[in-house]
Amino acid sequence: MKKLLLTTALMLATTPALAAEFTIKEVTDYDAKKQNFFSPDKLTIQPGDTVTFENAQDEPHEVMFISVPKGVDEMIMSPMHEKKGDKFTYTFTVPGTYKFHCHPHEKLGMEGTLIVGTPSKAGETKMMDHHKLAKKLEGGEAAPAAGGNVAATGKVVNVDAEKHTIKIKHDPIKALNWPVMTMLFTAESGVDLSSYKEGDAVSFTLKPAGKDDYTISSMKKN
Repeated sequence: MKKLLLTTALMLATTPALAAEFTIKEVTDYDAKKQNFFSPDKLTIQPGDTVTFENAQDEPHEVMFISVPKGVDEMIMSPMHEKKGDKFTYTFTVPGTYKFHCHPHEKLGMEGTLIVGTPSKAGETKMMDHHKLAKKLEGGEAAPAAGGNVAATGKVVNVDAEKHTIKIKHDPIKALNWPVMTMLFTAESGVDLSSYKEGDAVSFTLKPAGKDDYTISSMKKN
């Protein structure tokens, strides 16, 4: 019996743990304080585990890893997810701290952290030049936004004049590296939303409102 127990213990000690699988949702929730986010946005796994990033709805998202352990020798990024259920899967083998964000929603604070095994110590990670790669993939450099304001066009999805909010499916906004997206914006007090309705084609100006937000400072029908 002792020999059997010893043999079993040795087998358990030398058998690698089974790799686990995890899912991180890419979420857009217009009723939430933070409308675009990863769920969860912080996750700890073990080397050899697999993470699947899955789009939770028909809204565009993209996963880009902006900081990775120095042992990683490739750019980790997904294709654009536009439909509910679109997925990107990656198996992580190098221990350390990984930081990622959704490139279209970078300025809106959609970001997350992944720890593989143990966190990286100071000097053990490197930044990835994903902006340069993203611009190359999108076919050009982003245009600078004069004075911080950004001109845009799109189509109205719905309006809540009382709350002073308007949901717009906007065209690509090169100044922000945003692709076509449906977003809920707050309009400034001087913008009258009462005349706008679903389907209206509009031109509007976005004004920075803090680190991760923009408001509509002016708008007109096309």
